[in-house]
Amino acid sequence: MKKVHKLIDSTWIELVDANTKEVVNTIDDYKLPNILKGYMLDRHEHSRFEYDSVKKYSVLIARALISGQDENVDTSPVVAAFTEDVIITKSDSRYRVKQQSSCNKFDVIFSILERINKPYMNKLDEINEDVEHLQGLRKTVNNKQLNEIAILKNDLVYLKSSTAANIMAINQLQKSSDNFVVPITFNNHQDQHIDDVVVEYSECKYMFDVNDEIVSQIEDTYSNIINNNLNETMKILTIWSLILAIPPIISGFYGMNVGLPFANSSWSWLFTVFITFVIIYLMMHYLRKHHDL
Repeated sequence: MKKVHKLIDSTWIELVDANTKEVVNTIDDYKLPNILKGYMLDRHEHSRFEYDSVKKYSVLIARALISGQDENVDTSPVVAAFTEDVIITKSDSRYRVKQQSSCNKFDVIFSILERINKPYMNKLDEINEDVEHLQGLRKTVNNKQLNEIAILKNDLVYLKSSTAANIMAINQLQKSSDNFVVPITFNNHQDQHIDDVVVEYSECKYMFDVNDEIVSQIEDTYSNIINNNLNETMKILTIWSLILAIPPIISGFYGMNVGLPFANSSWSWLFTVFITFVIIYLMMHYLRKHHDL
């Protein structure tokens, strides 16, 4: 979908869920550099800000979340390309912003950046809930919780890298106003606006970092719990294997055709049971005293 808006300083061409033909035709109609077609059609473009002093255009690319709730994290680029009198934005429909007659192209860009950050904050709330849930399950660790941690850590890697790259791109745009080569200037309101955007992205990135550390600690705790449970299980199995090994030994000796005490007595089987229990008791006493079992 293509919409054209008139701003104070330029014409804004808004491409929402646009196909290849719409992108190509728009760039050709406004006689913009062909390289912008690649920027807008390549879903693998990474976040950055660029200014071409030869062809006199600027482009800002930010990675936006396109995955829904309870889905693995996936992002796609939102592109804003602009010259002195034209700005073209290409984005998913969920990142549309309301056009105001009194705004200029930078107000539009900053509003889009704010809109991009909202799904990251929503994802942050979802991750906080998952982390709190995992913290309450330390007594019932199983493979399901380990899988949840693995998925959570993978999501945090993508979220941290995406927000960090977006911050870098916004900082490049912000610093461009101090570069005499780049014809970009911000008024006081826009300076404050972009500062607010940077603060929001930085807070989001900080919280992702904190959650990543918490999840790593939970993973270490789970690993320690699993190892301790395994040690306890092996300890019990070892004790039972030792206990169960004694009766066959005693009965094996008395089953041989050799002269053993009370072997021919009518109550010899009681004697073997007695010897068995005595040896088991002595062994348990020794293990409890010297091996903390």
